[in-house]
Amino acid sequence: MLAKNPALLRSDLFDGLDEATVEKLAATAQFRTFAADERIIAEGEPASFVYSVMSGFVRLSKAESAGREADICICEPDDTFGEYLLSGDGAYAYSAWSADGSEVALFQLSDLRALADRYPVMHRNVMRIMTRHLLGAMDCIAGDRLHTAAQRVANYLISRCPASASQASFRLPYRKRILAGKLGLAPEALSRAFAALIPAGVEVRGKVVLVDSVDLLRKAC
Repeated sequence: MLAKNPALLRSDLFDGLDEATVEKLAATAQFRTFAADERIIAEGEPASFVYSVMSGFVRLSKAESAGREADICICEPDDTFGEYLLSGDGAYAYSAWSADGSEVALFQLSDLRALADRYPVMHRNVMRIMTRHLLGAMDCIAGDRLHTAAQRVANYLISRCPASASQASFRLPYRKRILAGKLGLAPEALSRAFAALIPAGVEVRGKVVLVDSVDLLRKAC
């Protein structure tokens, strides 16, 4: 099971557990494949599972009172979502959607709680994951308040460039609409930001990004 799904061994939620224990846990998991833009969980519905992303990407979103939704996180392979529920009963605090198609492992919440009672290290792992989410949210708030849309995009592109490169080219890992949500932008704002970065040597061809000068792009951040 783990040979087929090594992501479970890399999951932060199961860090510190021996391979045999994770193997037994994996044997209880359900594995489901979701199409692009298919909803996995709905915000507010009673929680039954904790999820681990095996392949693809999953976007998490929150809704406002008027019903509009904003993306709050993009989960990648090895990431989990819903793990905060190990500390108590409740409903899902956000919706989850398959980005461009994904496979996820579903773990019964009751099974994980029983496992965490036997292995307290899992509660520590949840705290570490939640701390990372909190710090990420703080960085996002700071970026929203301090950076223009073009600066947010420039910072993201720099993060994709090799540290010592003077030029770079790479493929975006997901559709531009998904990237826009990750950066807290509307799709049209992302398009305007890409256009604003043309003088900084950025060219976008579909999902391929060409950076003519990494140093020039850094100055746009």
